[in-house]
Amino acid sequence: MRRILLAVSGMSPQIITEALYCLHSEGRDVSAIHIITTRQGKDLLQAGLLDSGKGHLFRFCAEYGLNPESIACSREQIHIPQNRQGKELSDIVDQDDNEALLSLCLRLAHELTADPDTAVYFLVAGGRKTMTSCLSFAAQIYGRAQDRIYHVLVSQEFENCPDFWFPPRTSRRLELRDRQGRCFWMDTSQAKVQLVSLPFLSLRKHLPDQVLSGPEKPGALMAQLVREEERVFRISLTEKSVSCGSLQVDVKPAWLALLALLAEIRLRNGEPLPPDREVCPSWFLETGEILNQQERLAALYARCGGNVGSSQTGGPANLDKDAFSSYKSHLNRLLRESFGSLGEALAVQKRGRRPDTRFGLWIETDRLKLED
Repeated sequence: MRRILLAVSGMSPQIITEALYCLHSEGRDVSAIHIITTRQGKDLLQAGLLDSGKGHLFRFCAEYGLNPESIACSREQIHIPQNRQGKELSDIVDQDDNEALLSLCLRLAHELTADPDTAVYFLVAGGRKTMTSCLSFAAQIYGRAQDRIYHVLVSQEFENCPDFWFPPRTSRRLELRDRQGRCFWMDTSQAKVQLVSLPFLSLRKHLPDQVLSGPEKPGALMAQLVREEERVFRISLTEKSVSCGSLQVDVKPAWLALLALLAEIRLRNGEPLPPDREVCPSWFLETGEILNQQERLAALYARCGGNVGSSQTGGPANLDKDAFSSYKSHLNRLLRESFGSLGEALAVQKRGRRPDTRFGLWIETDRLKLED
């Protein structure tokens, strides 16, 4: 069985060779390495780990008698998430960056676990905490019985030393620094490097075959795990969130106020959904009718924790057509990305054509709860 290392790495690429050292010590050498990092992390990996065949990966192989050609690791196997414009991310700083990172983790986890004759070792020791969380989530979705999630523990004295990549066969002294920046010397024989196996609950067996046939967005994956009887959407104003079963997403107060207004309108109208989805229900309103409810929107915004007094232009207290269109688009995208196909039930729907376009929620009232 081939073993593959899939790791996240940030500003400390040493975690790769430290993990290889531990796996080699246990007789479980890997045949391929894939690394998820940022643009800055890629530069460090190429300079320190690879360095055109002279980096620490090759030094590790030479030190422990391994053929470097037996471990597939090239620039093409260093993966960087990209933004919506196709530009490589230099860091993970906002929600969009995190979504791009999570999608990349899911895609690679799906591809590398597709072969039953492989074991994938998910290494979550490097990078920002959000990077480790995303790779752990991907492992829980696609991981199999033979796969593992690992973390590397290194002696505190050696943990942030740029010259320590793995314990060498012949020990040597390294110049280290303590937390106050003071220099001291220590022998590498005193370094302890441990590979810790983290328990994880594999959700793969709970996903239908059509989902496993290709990498899915997080919302689509999670939607498959929500039981039919749980598929009630709860809009919580004080929690600033929307939940469905075990799934929950935080929503910006301005967007949530608009959603809550449309939910109130839908709940006041107890009519069942028309059998024809092209029919415009009676609770759908024209844009002007929604904009005329500024006072109610402002009150809902305040209950979500928004500062009504700070909204000078736009905002729920002074909504115009452009702001309404922007809120609606952002809200719908968030719901669909967070809940997959389930989110469509709570997305703001449009019926009719200009100038008779109307908007509202296409959802049964027994699937909708509005709470403080």
